[in-house]
Amino acid sequence: MKIRHGLLLAGLLALAGCSWMPFGHHKAPQQTLMKSLSGEVDYHLAHELPADAYLEVALSDISKPDAPARVIASDRIAAPIGPSPVAFVLSYEPGDLRSGTDFTVSAAIKQGDRTLAVNDTQVRVLGDSGNAGPVLVVVSEAH
Repeated sequence: MKIRHGLLLAGLLALAGCSWMPFGHHKAPQQTLMKSLSGEVDYHLAHELPADAYLEVALSDISKPDAPARVIASDRIAAPIGPSPVAFVLSYEPGDLRSGTDFTVSAAIKQGDRTLAVNDTQVRVLGDSGNAGPVLVVVSEAH
């Protein structure tokens, strides 16, 4: 009987030791709050879209005119994309936005690698523009 109590006590102490953690030695997980920019892509094309056409929308940093735009967030709306206008939401981390920077939203309707329609007017958002959405991006047939 004494051996059984001794083993039970040893087992309980071992379990208690496994779950003990001194205060201050654990960190809460780091959480970043994502923000979002919403809008619509409007298109009116001379022909009907192919069934496999998809829509790509991107939020980009265009502050360096001699360098390619840095994509901050993007979304791909799979085929079929549906009738115009098509709603989108771009989620981004606020830490990716630098102050004093210019940002744009661009959109393109594609079929495979072929661009069928694209916006030809810059849609400035966030940053210096102050436009936090919702935004309207108009795309026209690519030539």
